[in-house]
Amino acid sequence: MLINKKPAEVWVELHYKYKEEIFRFNLPLPQGGKFLDGLRVDFDRIDIPGGRRFTIVMEPLGEVELIRFELTGHLVYGDDIKNVFVNGYQSWTGSRERSPGEKISSLNWSGRFFLLQKYGDYQQYSYPEKKGRFHGYSYAYTRYPDRLFFAGSLDEQAGYSIIGTDLRHNLFSLTKDVAGLHLDERRLILDIVMLEGREDEVFDRYLSLRNEVSDTSVSNVPVKPGERAAAWSSSRGKRSTIDEVSLRRNLAEFRDRKVPLKYFIINDGWELNPGDWDSPSSGFPSGMSSLAAEIKGSGYTPGIWFAPFIVGRDSAIFRNRKDWLAKEPGKRLKPAGWIPSHGGRFYALDISRNDVKKFIAGSLERLRGEWGFSLIKMDLLYAAALYPPEGKSRGEAMTDAMSFLYSLKGESEYLLNSVPLESAFGKAEYCRVAAETTPFWENPFTQNLHCRERFSTLNNLRSTVGRRHLDGRFFSNDTGSFHLSNVKNSMEPSRRYTQLLLHSLLGKLITTSDNLGDYDEDEMNTYLSQFPLVQPEIEDVQESRRTVTIRYRAGGRSFISISNLAERMRSFELPEGKWFGAKGLKRRTHHVAGGRKQVLKPGESRNYMKRDADEIFAGSDGHLFPGCEIASIDVNETGNSFTVKPQVAVLNNFRVWIQVPGNGDVLINGKDAEILITSYGDRLATGIINVQYQC
Repeated sequence: MLINKKPAEVWVELHYKYKEEIFRFNLPLPQGGKFLDGLRVDFDRIDIPGGRRFTIVMEPLGEVELIRFELTGHLVYGDDIKNVFVNGYQSWTGSRERSPGEKISSLNWSGRFFLLQKYGDYQQYSYPEKKGRFHGYSYAYTRYPDRLFFAGSLDEQAGYSIIGTDLRHNLFSLTKDVAGLHLDERRLILDIVMLEGREDEVFDRYLSLRNEVSDTSVSNVPVKPGERAAAWSSSRGKRSTIDEVSLRRNLAEFRDRKVPLKYFIINDGWELNPGDWDSPSSGFPSGMSSLAAEIKGSGYTPGIWFAPFIVGRDSAIFRNRKDWLAKEPGKRLKPAGWIPSHGGRFYALDISRNDVKKFIAGSLERLRGEWGFSLIKMDLLYAAALYPPEGKSRGEAMTDAMSFLYSLKGESEYLLNSVPLESAFGKAEYCRVAAETTPFWENPFTQNLHCRERFSTLNNLRSTVGRRHLDGRFFSNDTGSFHLSNVKNSMEPSRRYTQLLLHSLLGKLITTSDNLGDYDEDEMNTYLSQFPLVQPEIEDVQESRRTVTIRYRAGGRSFISISNLAERMRSFELPEGKWFGAKGLKRRTHHVAGGRKQVLKPGESRNYMKRDADEIFAGSDGHLFPGCEIASIDVNETGNSFTVKPQVAVLNNFRVWIQVPGNGDVLINGKDAEILITSYGDRLATGIINVQYQC
């Protein structure tokens, strides 16, 4: 086991300023205490169940400003390593398991022209851009056939923890982003655990250790992750594309069809300008409170978009209170990003100012108290750490900002977006774990710029798979919106289905931005097939050549899904046995025997239910997870008449297949059933089950 291997050498590179003089040390990792010029460094190593915990505490003799801290050790990873997972800088940053021969490329110069560097770590970290060298934030792991070797930070208050893996030279590194951090008292700088074991064991242990660290006062009790829920959110867009008329029209579609959403979310574009949170745009003449009331009256929880840490260049704050804006000490004002839907450039607020905090608190109270919105979607949160106050590191600024939002939470629910994930642990019911989705598969332009935060369906799905282990532990995963409608959508039906399937398997907040009125019959049935909402029990996830295989259980049955996220055709082989191929978008159901090779197109997914030899149920097409739309199947004494009762929340008619013996006629819900013989010789009866409410 890697954890039991003692590294040949561990070196610490430490740069700091003391009494106006810069000191640079490169020394072996001290055991116990080490006295340097104006600074004492204490190192401690503790054996814990399943691994080890390492801490470094620094105590200055006077005021010390840290410049650089990096720990590097030799570690033989072995030849049986399969993949390396590195967690990206923030929600949008591509995060997935990478094969040992891959490399991570940095944003090129063209991307910087569009200010894309503001969204990631391109300004503060030098990418090696070599095969086998990876870096990630707060936690990382290497995967072996039977276990994970995991490293995770328990405290980012002093600065972000950047975990490096160098497979070419068998090196492990840990960099603390402490630039600018002032020490005037004894302080914890590093607290990291290294664990080894099965995936669930490792992440459960990591969660337990983090809760032990944070559970020091009532004010730090982690927020309980949100329940599984369906949501609708308006599309990200310009103010001209969102108004109360279109929102009310779509709300009526959901209400009239009795779709059991939990949240109805108004995304960005409702505000006059980012930062003018008291001024809705001209598209909302009736005001926001009346819209929130109508959403509540429809049986849904109203949600609204809010970017607390930024303002647009057309906002009143930018025009009149530039002293509220954050910037590097002694330098000119710089933007925090550029997104056309937000009016172009936007700027970060200085969260260290009490008047800025009062403004944010007042704006939040207006949204939920005066207007009545219960779910607050907080976006562009990374901006709080772009230009930290003097004396603080980026990680400390981000931690302080998220603790401030946590203190304002009250009874409202939070959905966080574009945030460094560690700072969001335990702070919200839901958190985005992937980039924004799009009505296209990939964006070649931003892909070629090597922007890891690019908006694209493929980038979103890879992180949805990659960060699945966070779901239900530190928050519930929001995977973004799926797109089933063919209106203004360039994706093939198979790729649209892949989006719905992976979001439903690996996320908790299942959201679409489609207008229901745009759906054709098959798209509507596919959308409604997620109801009643069922929480799948994930048993195993395997990635090979960018093909994702998920084994899970739902409704007491075993399933396997295969998704091709590669750019080429991929083949797969089902395990031996009898399988039912679930319905996809524009794809029919089918019964198939295992052991045969099948082919997936790029972006295509298949979802299969394992046939139980002792069960007469042989498949259905009314639910994403076949069988979950059925409450019961009863059979009469003669064995030729079946009564199928659907679940209460089923909204569309569906077809069911039942295995029957003999050669006689069969009735399903009192009607003659069709008979078919599968390729492996089973005799099945099939019929349509009508539900009370028809769409």
